[in-house]
Amino acid sequence: MKKTILLLSLLASSMFALAGPGHDHGEEAPVVEGEASPRVLMESDLFEAVGILKGSTLEIFIDHAATNAPVKDATLELELNGEKVPLELHAEGEFDAVLPDAMANTAVAVALTVATGDSMDILAGELVLGEAHGDDDHATDEHGHLLEYLALGALALLVLGLVTVLMKRRSNKGVN
Repeated sequence: MKKTILLLSLLASSMFALAGPGHDHGEEAPVVEGEASPRVLMESDLFEAVGILKGSTLEIFIDHAATNAPVKDATLELELNGEKVPLELHAEGEFDAVLPDAMANTAVAVALTVATGDSMDILAGELVLGEAHGDDDHATDEHGHLLEYLALGALALLVLGLVTVLMKRRSNKGVN
């Protein structure tokens, strides 16, 4: 009887050693970690623009939404949090702007007016500066697994208790 209970408790405790889907620690591809630059994506029916912050310089790449071709001979006006910021043409469809120091570590509202010979449009977006806290999803995921483990443990104890009761009943019937 004691050997049976010991065997059942070992089997119940081994359930926790099994890896669930996505948790096998086999041969995984190495993860390349790097620091991503803050970005802003702005779209309209006519134009698409991406702003990438590198240091204090906001590099803006603008193209036609339909063809993905760089916008040629465009005139751009940039406003950051309502403040006009001068732009410098870097290459065809590429512009640079220097971010004012007062906007460090904040969210920046970006408005970009694009004018070409026959078209004009205003693009808007938000550039989030500072450190993003992406660990919240991981903490929620760990909390979910903890509840799963507690439920499995409770189930294992319940099964172990039922087996013990059944074994006692069977041994009591054999004595009478």
